[in-house]
Amino acid sequence: MSIILPVRDEEGLLAACLESLAAQDYPKIVEVVVADGGSTDRTAELAASYPKVVVVDNPRRSRPAGLNVALRHATGEIVVRVDARTRLAADYVSRCVEALERSGAAIVGGPMAYEATTPGQRAFAAAMSSRLGAGPAEFRRPGGEPRFVDTVYLGAFRKEVIDELGGYDEWSGGNEDAELAYRAQIAGGVFLDPAIRSTYMAREGLGELGRQFYRYGRNRARTVRKHPASLSWRQMAPPALLLALVAPWRRYVGAAYLAAVGSRVALQAASDPASSRYLAAYLPVMHLAWGTGFFVGLATTATAGGPVVEANTSASA
Repeated sequence: MSIILPVRDEEGLLAACLESLAAQDYPKIVEVVVADGGSTDRTAELAASYPKVVVVDNPRRSRPAGLNVALRHATGEIVVRVDARTRLAADYVSRCVEALERSGAAIVGGPMAYEATTPGQRAFAAAMSSRLGAGPAEFRRPGGEPRFVDTVYLGAFRKEVIDELGGYDEWSGGNEDAELAYRAQIAGGVFLDPAIRSTYMAREGLGELGRQFYRYGRNRARTVRKHPASLSWRQMAPPALLLALVAPWRRYVGAAYLAAVGSRVALQAASDPASSRYLAAYLPVMHLAWGTGFFVGLATTATAGGPVVEANTSASA
């Protein structure tokens, strides 16, 4: 069993993640392969201080490139992919192994839950888990029965299967998990088990959120260029909103959209008034940035200029 973890400048978050790895109840973890994309802080030094951690160099610096480097160094038959902003439940790895054996899937994983303390972080978590916010992807909400889905958060797999699929697509930017999950449908599918639990440290701030969702949209477009059949109706909503806002009927569309956002913000205000004003700004920024990035990604040649360098810790959408 190997755990792989791409990082760059994660000194402030990495300790909590690595401590959750050290606390796993699964007894057969051979190594934690940390692929460092040129950190300028103490990330690599901190990682190397933990038991079973092997630090390897990721010269291309992007997250999918780091995952591929870590995969090449991994010696375990089963690989668990982890993110530096994530803390795993103590039984995370053992439940991944059990789900792989029980389901026969190519990739297994759990839902994406959020750790949020400030009003801005709570608004981010609300936006990401709301169908109006980040969409109806099943891994964004907890609960339900174990089932086959399109994609999961992070994921665990048999190394041989992913090697046969060609590893992570380094041209996909930050959409490598979803792109791999699409290819994995022919190798056993993707299985979501709500008992596989982890928490993701929520982000906050309009600038960071806008940049993140611009990347999400741009990178999703790259995947659509490579796999046109992967495009779903839910991914067309933000681009359609952008087009509608410049159409002759934009006033009606704008009014309907603001009413939908207002309803979701009112729902948030009923349970968490302090975060509701953040949510009112976050939702439009997410949608407009994603839609803009999607159009830019469609218009940009995916292989022009080499692999896309992305922040190592943004979760794919």
